[in-house]
Amino acid sequence: MRVTAMVVAVVLLSLAGSACQRREPSGPARGGGTAGVAGAPPVDGGATFEVESANGTVEAQRAGRWLLIKRGDQLTRSDVVRTAAGSTAVLRLAAGTQIELRPGVEIGLDRLPGGPTVDLRRGRVLARVGGAETLAFTARETRTVNEGPARFLVRADEQGRVSVAALEGKTRFTAGGKSVALAAGTTSSSVRGAPPDDPERIPEEVLLNVVWPSAEHHGAEAEIAGRAAPSTVVLVNGAAANMGVDGRFTAKVRLREGKNVVHVEAEDVAGRTRRDQSTLVRRSSQPPMLAPETGDLWKK
Repeated sequence: MRVTAMVVAVVLLSLAGSACQRREPSGPARGGGTAGVAGAPPVDGGATFEVESANGTVEAQRAGRWLLIKRGDQLTRSDVVRTAAGSTAVLRLAAGTQIELRPGVEIGLDRLPGGPTVDLRRGRVLARVGGAETLAFTARETRTVNEGPARFLVRADEQGRVSVAALEGKTRFTAGGKSVALAAGTTSSSVRGAPPDDPERIPEEVLLNVVWPSAEHHGAEAEIAGRAAPSTVVLVNGAAANMGVDGRFTAKVRLREGKNVVHVEAEDVAGRTRRDQSTLVRRSSQPPMLAPETGDLWKK
């Protein structure tokens, strides 16, 4: 009997040891989750932006690389988005809320507890906000946010000026410790983080006065000058002119021999445009070639 009991005890101990060996060590559960791209930030469903349209070269920066994006792509709060010259994009944040990126724009995306925030680094964007959504733009020590449903533009230029135009609804613009409320049809600007100007009505017409040089030239380039509203972007043959804080602009254009058509386009803070053009003629700087006469001149 004693032998039988000992055999049974040995068998039970052996079974218990095998069970312990088969038990997996404690630690994080394996599987059961969605695999992500190595090195990519986690995707938060509430912090994503969807690309509604992308025309031309539209890119997002991820892990130090610029990658082309297209309609339907999802953008996260860590993405930086830019549009090349002649390219545009529309980003959808929620139902009825969109951001239209014009050519030459660069923005950073974020979502704070108070709602989505866009860091406008350069260029012009048009925002449409519907419902109770709040959308804020930060640009060079300024902050712009809608107050209820609104449609507004924000522009950050290379001279450090940030301009805001309220097209529909109400928008609040803050800089340098001062905050102004923009009603529909008004605009304001801040230069290098200074307090914003008091709101003014958006002019009925786009201001553009071009001082054309003389029509004929012998040099390889000519200077175009003029004046526009300070918050206007002026393009001369498609290239941005040098713009002063007072709205005076200058640009140099290369001239080839013969006729040269020069185009000037002004786009105001509300997105309206006005154009002017002129023809400059470059004369050859080389003296005319004289063909030698053969024969006896005294006979002529």
